[in-house]
Amino acid sequence: LSIESRKKLKKITSYIMERPNVGFDVWAYKEGIEFIGWNEINQFDELILMNFTMYGPLYHFKEMFDKMNEKDVDFWGITKHHGFPFDPFGTIPCGYIPEHIQSSFLCIRSNMHRSKEFHDYWDKMGDINSYGEAVGKHEAIFTITFEQYGFISDVYVHTDDLKQDTHYPLMIEPLELIKNRRCPVFKRTSFSNEYYEFLNCCLGEPTVEMYEYIKKNFDYDLNMVWDNLLRVENMSDLKNRMHLN
Repeated sequence: LSIESRKKLKKITSYIMERPNVGFDVWAYKEGIEFIGWNEINQFDELILMNFTMYGPLYHFKEMFDKMNEKDVDFWGITKHHGFPFDPFGTIPCGYIPEHIQSSFLCIRSNMHRSKEFHDYWDKMGDINSYGEAVGKHEAIFTITFEQYGFISDVYVHTDDLKQDTHYPLMIEPLELIKNRRCPVFKRTSFSNEYYEFLNCCLGEPTVEMYEYIKKNFDYDLNMVWDNLLRVENMSDLKNRMHLN
């Protein structure tokens, strides 16, 4: 962290942890939990695990939390991935990608984050050496693992009606989710991941349509998005996704 960044963070928290960028978000979550400690975490009503793969919020998070507070669930997230009938990574114990809450935002309520099952899950988490292992050892199995323990889950943005169109609504139909379902976030990989994956599902229009809608309808500073993308992403990926011909 730069000195200026550290000053900004100190205004809102005394818990500032710097670590090597290893183990993907899974080990960042694990080491963050260890840094704070179970005794401290157990004092809170909810534990939020959130990574850097989203931009937002477009709608105030209070709206989302107010709605989810009405639901009698043990853990929840913003969006769902509807799964694959196979395992493209060769890392998932069940041999396929089950339907799951996307790990970019998980809210764990106290009865679950105080449980032995939850503590054991993180205490026994093995090394994560690749994106495929991050999916296979955590993201793809987290929801089904804890549902099998008897915990109840839900998502803020329901997309079951879109299953016939795509397994990944937040990536392929972001305009629908933002415009009609008040999804407060959008994915940074909408601007940069493999273009052929995009064209397998659509004509390449989702990111441009989403971007133009946000630009016209929200008081959201998209310069923040470009400041980040231009610093860390490949120009050719941005050119393709945004059709900058």
